[in-house]
Formats: sequence, C-alpha cells, structure tokens
Amino acid sequence: MTVISIDPELCTNCEICVEICPMSIILPSKEGGTPYSPEDAATYCAKCGHCEVFCPEGAISTLFDSTYYQLQDDEFPSIPTSEIGKYMVMRRSIRSYKDESVDKSKIEAILDISRYAPSGMNKQPVQWTIVHDPEEVKKITGLSIDWMRDVVASEGEHPLKSLMPGLISTYEMGVDPICRGAPHLVIAHTPAENPTGYTDSIIALSWFELAAQAFEVGTCWAGFLAIAATSYKPLMDELELPQGHVVQYSMMFGYPEHRVNGIPGREPAIVTWK
Repeated sequence: MTVISIDPELCTNCEICVEICPMSIILPSKEGGTPYSPEDAATYCAKCGHCEVFCPEGAISTLFDSTYYQLQDDEFPSIPTSEIGKYMVMRRSIRSYKDESVDKSKIEAILDISRYAPSGMNKQPVQWTIVHDPEEVKKITGLSIDWMRDVVASEGEHPLKSLMPGLISTYEMGVDPICRGAPHLVIAHTPAENPTGYTDSIIALSWFELAAQAFEVGTCWAGFLAIAATSYKPLMDELELPQGHVVQYSMMFGYPEHRVNGIPGREPAIVTWK
C-alpha cells in the first residue's frame, strides 16, 4: 500500500523529503525521476506528515487517514520571542474556580490543538476522558478520598500516607483538596502496554494547559486523583476507560476565579555546558 504520493509535475528533486523523513522510507530519485517510497515501506510510516509540510513545492500528499487543524489563513503567525515567553511564564496552577461551566465546543478546540503534541514514534496513543458534569467531578473527588481512607487504615507503606489524614479532614470540613472545586476534569489515558504512554500523556496535558490559557481557561494538575485512579478499583470503574487502558495523568480545569496580574520569581536555570 502506498502512503505517500509525489507529483512529478511539481517536484523539483530538492530531496528535502528524503532528508527529513524520520523513518527513512523516502528514497532518492532513480534516473531523473522523483523521490519515491516503496510500497512495502508503508508498514514503517509514522504518519507524521513531515514530507508533506516540509516540501517547498507542495508536491507531496499523504494518503493515510488523518484530519487537519483548520488554519484561519495560509500564513503561519510570527510571534516575537518576548511575547511567547511572556505567554508561557504567565501560566499558573489555578486552584479557585468560578461556578461556571466551560462550553464543550471550547474544550474541543483546546483538544484539537493538544492532539498535535509530540508522541513516541508519532503513535499518538493518548485518548481523553472529559468529566464535564460538576456533580461527577464531586463524585470522583469523594472516591479519591475513599482511597486515602483505605491507605490510612492499612498497615502498608505509602510515600504520601502522612499527608492523607489532613486532606481527609479538610474534605470532611466541606473543602475539596483533590479537585479544588473545579467544574471539569481532563484525564489522559493510553493502552496499558504502550511503553511511552505516560510520557506522551504528560506532554499532551502540557499542551492542553498552555492552549487552555488562550481560551481564558485555567488548569491544575490533579496528582492525587491520578495516583488513586491507578489502583483504586471503585474509582477506576467510575471512570469507565476503554478496555485495556490505564489513567496516565489527570488535570482539573475551569474558569479562574481570580486574574493573574504578574509573573512570580523562580530559581535560575541550572545548566551544565559541555
């Protein structure tokens, strides 16, 4: 099966596609023809689309199934380094949320960007569960607290066990220490056997939180929930993931209650030059 089509009328034999193909399945031209990809190479294609988007003549079309991000125009924006830097360092972990739901269409727009996050061998294993119902978020919070109660009551060791009594007490006083009263959750999950599933999920969620900021949506990593969801069966059952999938990490999100008005200090980068 052919997965890459090269138009000989447009191709100038610059061989950029040969150079940038990460799987080296595009070969130099033969006897004045155009570069080509052998049919048996389709098995090894990562479906990254590099050949298509790096071709200066637009001579390459990919033949595998995919959907494209919809650009508003044909030009890529040029963002000054000062602006992209400011945008990124303005990101904050939001722990106070408005009692207002984020429209599903806005969440879908954030996910449409997040699906372009890099993944190992471009396998794109990350799938998403969006808990949109605030009452369901509260139920998941309660199940996470139940997991903590089980851990505290057990004789086993857990690296976070010393923190749990305080969190349970806070919850019992009516304050949510797990999801911070956020109206929504995003849960990244992958097939359990995927060797890069965890890393790919962390990268994808990082894209999610940076994209969310542009939509005036705040996020915070839900670490206790993510840990509970890897072992506490009532919580795992409640999430209803696809068969064979596991939670890799989770994030709460919603409209921030308060506006970010500045950038805090951080320790300098520790760098070793060699």
